[in-house]
Amino acid sequence: MEVDFREAYQDDLTEAFFDEDVFASRHTIDGKECTIVLTEAKSEGARRYYGRSRSTFNPKETSVNKASYIIYVREKDIKRKLTTNAMINLDGSQYFIIDVGWHEGVYTLVVGIHTV
Repeated sequence: MEVDFREAYQDDLTEAFFDEDVFASRHTIDGKECTIVLTEAKSEGARRYYGRSRSTFNPKETSVNKASYIIYVREKDIKRKLTTNAMINLDGSQYFIIDVGWHEGVYTLVVGIHTV
């Protein structure tokens, strides 16, 4: 019996990547409990791309976004389409979506806090 690549990929996602005993954990996103992989964004990468010093901003700019987490979540576990610049509620806290990626039914979200 031959296994199609997409089927094998989906099996690996379910049985390894989104397995709560391996990488994943349960969290609440926008009021819905789901299994996600949550990693902290490296602070040096966050500073380089998202936390530029205030002096490099337009003088009228009043806020800075700092990357806090990278979240991997299955599309089927999300109630809405996720886009850059949207807000999500993760475990009761509001986060700004800095970047969104999508591949074969899995969103990769870079989220952070919006500070003034």
